Parts: sequence; structure tokens; C-alpha cells
Amino acid sequence: MSNATLYYTTSSCGASNFIAAHRAGILGSKLDAQQADIRAHKILTGPKAGSDFYAVNPKGNVPTIVLADGTLLNENAATLQWIADNAVTPVGAKNGTSERYLLQSKLSWISSELHGTVGGLFNPTISAEVREYITAKSYDKLKFLNDVELGDGRKYFVGSGFTVADSYLYIVLSWSPYIKLDLSKYPKVEAYFKNIAELPFVKEAHAAMAKASPPA
Repeated sequence: MSNATLYYTTSSCGASNFIAAHRAGILGSKLDAQQADIRAHKILTGPKAGSDFYAVNPKGNVPTIVLADGTLLNENAATLQWIADNAVTPVGAKNGTSERYLLQSKLSWISSELHGTVGGLFNPTISAEVREYITAKSYDKLKFLNDVELGDGRKYFVGSGFTVADSYLYIVLSWSPYIKLDLSKYPKVEAYFKNIAELPFVKEAHAAMAKASPPA
């Protein structure tokens, strides 16, 4: 049976799926990973390199996972849970458990509340007034993350170890310098981000993505 295929970019939320799959120990065995250029809508690596990414995913977004039976998954809450369900090294609680439902809840919060808010700051066409509004809303989300979600100083977002929620949250927080959000205002968020960034397998995943990137 052929592997599923992940399409990602090295800095978007698609990278969180690569990191999670690397930690899960399924890259190359259950999941192949190929890079895409979502601006040019081209696949950059692998057997379909140079072809139209819209032919794979009509939405043109990453992450995209195409399962062996052709099923298309292209939202983090689904793709990351597929990775968790196929993991060799656990990156999420088992299906049907309270811990798994909590994981689903946290993934949804990252997607709808944090990613859905800060992502608007990447739009270069918004007015100064709109940018100021989105920035303020983004800081509201970061304050909640700091005071409530990470209020006890935890190292991981869900439970006592690294999960797919950490890979997603880490990547979203990594955008802060590019969209001019100051994490130092929220010491628990900043400490959390630095802890995840320093995990050896996270560094390995970044190195693997860089190595896989085609020449500029």
C-alpha cells in the first residue's frame, strides 16, 4: 500500500505537520513529505515537482495530506490528528479518551482563535486602522494564552509531553517577528515558545525541511 503524502511549506502552518510527523517517526514509512509554493501554486519537490498544486488541492493551501485512498485532508485539526493516529512515537492521546477530546479542543482554539486572528496581519493591503485592530485582538489572544492556557507555567500545551498541538502552536508563535507581535510582553508564552524551539527533534525537523528545499 502506498504512503500518504504531505504537502507543506517550511514556515507556514504546514511546517507544524512536518515537525509532528518527524517526531511521530512516520516520515518515509507512512507519510511522504513534499514542498509546495502556495503563491506560485506549484509543487516543488517529489515526483510531481513542477505541476499545478491546485490539481492536488483546489483550495491551494497547506497543510495538505492526500491519503493512500485519495482522500484529501487540508485543515490542521484533521491533518495533525491523522498524524497522531498513525504515529510510532506518540504525539497525541488515543482516540475516544478524554485527553484526545481535550487535544481536539486545543487544536480548534489554535486554529480559530489564535491562527485565525494573527494570520490577518500577513495581509499587506490592510489599512493602518485595520492592522491596529487586528494587532490588539492578537494581543488579547496572547494574553489569554499566557494567563489561562499556560498560566501554570506548563512546558507543553496539552498534558505532560509533546503533542501535535505543540507543533501547531509553536509554528504560529514563530510568526511573531514577521507580523510585529512582541512575545516578551507575555513571559509564559515566550518561555513556552523557547522550550519547544530548543527540543532536539524540533531542530532536526527544521534542518530536514531546509535540506529538502530546492535551490533558490
